Amino acid sequence: MSYEGYKQGKHKSKGGLIRSFVKLKDNTIEDISFSGDFFLFPESSIELVMGSLKGTVATYDSVLHTVRVVYDFEGITAPGTAPEDFAISIMKAIES
Repeated sequence: MSYEGYKQGKHKSKGGLIRSFVKLKDNTIEDISFSGDFFLFPESSIELVMGSLKGTVATYDSVLHTVRVVYDFEGITAPGTAPEDFAISIMKAIES
């Protein structure tokens, strides 16, 4: 995947590095992808997090709320990685 036009943010959580690649349109997240050495269970959870973030307003509170809802609804477990860690990584990308 080419990340041309994407902003990148990195955050080191206790569970590993979260690297966010964010494409914005009109202050909303148009597209997003993650890489790093963190773990989410079930493994398909990362796809659900990314899908739910598309169309989210690019503010910390909106991003955090969206990730928390997915964590809670899907019963995601992520050793050492909380919704706040994803929100921080995403905001670092948005603000870069």
